[in-house]
Amino acid sequence: MKNEENGEFNKQIELAKKFASKKFQEKSVHNHFADVLAILQNEFHIKDLELLVSAILHDTLEDTDTTYEDLEEVFSKPIADLVQEVSHPKNYNETQKTEYYENLKNISPSAKIIKLADFTSNLRNIIKIRKSKPEKPYHDQYIILVRSFLKSCPESEAEEIVYKLKR
Repeated sequence: MKNEENGEFNKQIELAKKFASKKFQEKSVHNHFADVLAILQNEFHIKDLELLVSAILHDTLEDTDTTYEDLEEVFSKPIADLVQEVSHPKNYNETQKTEYYENLKNISPSAKIIKLADFTSNLRNIIKIRKSKPEKPYHDQYIILVRSFLKSCPESEAEEIVYKLKR
């Protein structure tokens, strides 16, 4: 990557980080976007800028007052589309949750990579909680939903990481 391109790449990544940080701070919500980004870059070896920016923003539609239009205006339509593709409805109920996880099986390959990184981060957090607080209830339903999603993913290094964690 040329220096000019590298500078633009870093600028877009920083813009997304600042945008997401601000949105989550406004709602007093802790988010794991930095972890998801690190997983994509360091473990899944993803270099695609739109995918990485979308990963940083992946929970903004769900957990903040961010709209699709905000993402399209600040970033781009492809990024807004990708974030929307991986987002569940705000405050979703059990029926919507089931539908969301069923729909994940049919999302684009780029969206699946983001979800695999998201699941990797979430599953690692569940494992930490289980180790430090064994009395906490297990997240069996979440693991069942992740397992179902994995069946729709092509074999890859990313899929293998999540598969091992869900066990």
